[in-house]
Amino acid sequence: MLVNILNRVHYPIIIDKYRFEPFEETTIRIDSNCIFREIRSNRGLRVDKLDNQAYIKRHGLKKGNKINFVYDNMSQHAGEAYVNAIEALSNPIMKHLPEKDIGYSKIPLTRMNIRFFNSARINEQGKIPVGPNDIFFSHGIGDKNYWKGSKIADYKYAFVPGPAWEKRMRNTGYKGEIFVCGYTKLDPLINIDKNSIKKNSKPKILWAPTHGYNSKNKGRSSYPAFSRYLDQIPKDYDLATSLHPTSKMHNNEKQLPTTNELLEADIVIADAGSTLYEAWILGKPVIFPDWICAKDTMNHFKTDPANFEYQIYSKKIGYHAKSMEHLIKLFDIALSDGMKDLEKEFIEEIYPTNLRGKAGETAAKQILELANRLKV
Repeated sequence: MLVNILNRVHYPIIIDKYRFEPFEETTIRIDSNCIFREIRSNRGLRVDKLDNQAYIKRHGLKKGNKINFVYDNMSQHAGEAYVNAIEALSNPIMKHLPEKDIGYSKIPLTRMNIRFFNSARINEQGKIPVGPNDIFFSHGIGDKNYWKGSKIADYKYAFVPGPAWEKRMRNTGYKGEIFVCGYTKLDPLINIDKNSIKKNSKPKILWAPTHGYNSKNKGRSSYPAFSRYLDQIPKDYDLATSLHPTSKMHNNEKQLPTTNELLEADIVIADAGSTLYEAWILGKPVIFPDWICAKDTMNHFKTDPANFEYQIYSKKIGYHAKSMEHLIKLFDIALSDGMKDLEKEFIEEIYPTNLRGKAGETAAKQILELANRLKV
């Protein structure tokens, strides 16, 4: 039986004696129904389709750059909510790599790919599977059980901000190679000329929640519940709000990640997402609206007490408010005392001081070394 086959993924697929090269169309003779069924069931292969050349052109299947920074098909996300976040993480790395060797792509291409979503999510959403030269580089720094070994098992390589993540991944069963590089998104903020930061005439409070949830334990985010308390914040303080990019999309706002807002803030109100870690890295005290978030956050992660957000709420790391009245009282305390030793020690393991401001350069060196080792 003659069969026409296109390998639609970015790495070779080998089934029995047959080898299918990435993005190439081949015709083979198959004499075994068992092998034919195995070929037909492989997600990476298009079998007996007549429009393969049009498919290749339509989906941009081609040889990639030496190092590709992958959006993973923008239609995967709500609008383009994660595109700017991916670029905020990638640009500090790309500035330290040879320009001729790098580029952004919607999908993973041949050679090496930096991908920003765990393999569990990629597989659940039916996106292009993780290949042997793909690198996991999370799109955020929140735990959310996103970095667990079972969620990234398909990756052979993972880049993490600090030793706490390496320990977390090993303890949850990850077997791949781990590179500790820092958190690249914050390089521009850490290295900024401090004199260029806008001076506040009165203390500035930033509410920076993670995206909302429609599922059980939706109080893991303070959005939208905390919005009804905003008018209770005294006029003695300047108030700013920076929603998660997906929440901004639903409000028809430009879907930019929270960056400069953190620099200008004196205090950050956060919940269980990346912004709480980013604030601490930048030395900003964080207040948690526990009456909204604590119960649901701890319920959601109660089977995994090593989860970092579970630890923050259970150990009361940072400032934890029992009510809106209590939260307002904490403003002056946080402004006076700043970050306490407990959160300083916690965030040092998440993202150590010696890598801060150097994450992009560190990651670039590690990526080049790996690319040379893999001969991509």
